[in-house]
Amino acid sequence: MAANTAADFPAGPSLLVYAMRVTVKMTMGEYDAWTRRELPEKIPSARSRDYRRRAGDSMYDFVADPPTRRRDGFHVPEEMEHDLSGVYTLLSEDFYYFGGLPVEVPEHLRPVVHEGRVHKSTKNDPYVDDFVAWITAEFEPNKLYGMPRGMPQTLERVEISRKP
Repeated sequence: MAANTAADFPAGPSLLVYAMRVTVKMTMGEYDAWTRRELPEKIPSARSRDYRRRAGDSMYDFVADPPTRRRDGFHVPEEMEHDLSGVYTLLSEDFYYFGGLPVEVPEHLRPVVHEGRVHKSTKNDPYVDDFVAWITAEFEPNKLYGMPRGMPQTLERVEISRKP
């Protein structure tokens, strides 16, 4: 699974933002319960001085039905309906995150870059082995190479510490 920059990204479109091999799939409600129990640091804390805690990715509270937003941030309230339109949260123990410092995909792999959102597509199947060979040769896995846009840029290593 991978994502690329949008057409209006300042450095240009079609740059690689992240790539991951999905290792765990759980419902959004299960993810919320798991983060409460196992990784509370994933729950955003507006009071924290640490920007990483303010930007936690467990943005929705599923204790109530319907779920509520925990905080404002990268996703605005108008995106809530879209954010919650799926069923699952996909997790990875094998990822590459470039965020605000996206990288160019080699020319022979550019067919994997699609315009718009593409889910459950088999279009990339012929490129999987070559893409994996490229990214594993060029980059260390499970590392933040760049922070999300709008966050302080840092190159701190991220370790996977717990399995769901």
